[in-house]
Amino acid sequence: MTALSPGRDLLALTRPGELGVVEVAPDGSADLATTHWIAAGDWHLAGWAAPHLVVLRRRGELGLFDTGHRVLTSTHPVVGRTLRHDGEEALLAVVRAGRPMLCTHRPAEGTYRLVEGTEGVRSVATWDRDTLVFTHDRGVTMIRDGERTDLDAVSAAGDGPILALTGAGDVPGTLDLATGRTRWYEPGGKAVAVSPSGLLLTLTWTDHRYVYRVLDADGRVVGTPVPGHGIATDLAFTADERHLLGHHQSPAAPPALVRWNVRSGLMTPLEGQPREEIAVRWWHRESTQSPEWVYEPENGHGGTVLHLHGGPRSQLRQIHEPVIAALVAAGWTVIGMNYPGSSGYGDEFRDQVVGDWGGADVKAVTARLRDLQGDHPVCLYGQSYGAYLALLAADPALVDAVAVWAPVTDVEKLLESATGLHRQWLTTELGALADDRDELARRSPIARPCTAPRLIVGHSAGDDRVPVEQSRHFVARHETTRYVEQRGNGHEPADMAAWTAAVVTHLEELVRQGVSV
Repeated sequence: MTALSPGRDLLALTRPGELGVVEVAPDGSADLATTHWIAAGDWHLAGWAAPHLVVLRRRGELGLFDTGHRVLTSTHPVVGRTLRHDGEEALLAVVRAGRPMLCTHRPAEGTYRLVEGTEGVRSVATWDRDTLVFTHDRGVTMIRDGERTDLDAVSAAGDGPILALTGAGDVPGTLDLATGRTRWYEPGGKAVAVSPSGLLLTLTWTDHRYVYRVLDADGRVVGTPVPGHGIATDLAFTADERHLLGHHQSPAAPPALVRWNVRSGLMTPLEGQPREEIAVRWWHRESTQSPEWVYEPENGHGGTVLHLHGGPRSQLRQIHEPVIAALVAAGWTVIGMNYPGSSGYGDEFRDQVVGDWGGADVKAVTARLRDLQGDHPVCLYGQSYGAYLALLAADPALVDAVAVWAPVTDVEKLLESATGLHRQWLTTELGALADDRDELARRSPIARPCTAPRLIVGHSAGDDRVPVEQSRHFVARHETTRYVEQRGNGHEPADMAAWTAAVVTHLEELVRQGVSV
């Protein structure tokens, strides 16, 4: 999702409790210090619906924010996001019979109308009074004047009059809506954006990073944005078409808005945004159990933290993780383990723990902890599903301290509390386990003696993915556990700085006490 407006002259930004809009020059330059901020409560930025209309969303609600500072809301269950706007009519995805389907909605009137033929929708490339182009679970469809045409593509993106298409096998192409003409280029990446004149931005995943190329109308490569160390995301063409605007981040630096010169690839951060970097070396390697990222401080004290990401179908990449950055800055070497079940390493590796939560993944984590044994402290950190694994693998013979955020502690209760798509996902993930209450209990940390030494648990009071009761009940059974509960409705910490500080302080006690050093 890019924060650049369809008119390419405004940039939408968010920070806790606020929404901001700042003007952008045709070359993509902007001074973020001049951003106009307004109170937005717990609304989150979801994108742009029109040149001067921002899409907001929060749990169960949809918001449309216009330049007159008016928010139109909907309490209809929203899946995905609002994608286009016509007057006060918004296009959104809803669920009917278990599948998402497009729906038009007039917030002022509170009326809805399902758009027939849009079952399985995933995203919308363009929508106006006459034409709708959307990606669904079987491909890409165009509906023009009520006539449906299935396009020979697997995804589509853009705002028109030219759309970016991706064919099977990552073949990039374009669709000219005015003529209906499709043009395909040589294989070499997904088509993710297109400029008004037809410059095409493609994307591939190579060497654990996104690699972008800009193609001209003849398919020639005219630019390759160079992100430097780290990852570039959410790129969009600026109005002059000579620059791209997007985000850049790395383990050493948090996400920042930057612009790239298409021809030279030079990256320039936008003005008015502080960006502190830490001194860290990082690289990717294969271990005997799982792939992993290693982050080393320049001057460390020798301690190691094994970091377990959430998911389980996620992965740790060379992106900025505040907890990792804080630990490295405090002198810890952090090993970010992509345990069995992580994405990015093929279907076989990803599907290892489908129907086997707390099985092969815990064995891999335990084996890695054994490898790390030595003369220095070894600690364990996990969040969400990674926190679940950390609690199961926290053997006092292997770790000196444990910190977890939003852990799953009772799998059966988690399944009982889940509804809608979340419940469907959980049922699929658990497989036969979903019907075996005894086995679910055996694989739940709350049913086991708490062996984790020096444990700290954190959770958001209104967590919409893993209910806070998962932590509250667990902590109530184990009085020696430190507990940090934050206000907020998200799954991530609302105050990340406070949580990272708590984790660092908790683990630093080992260093001060001289444990295993």
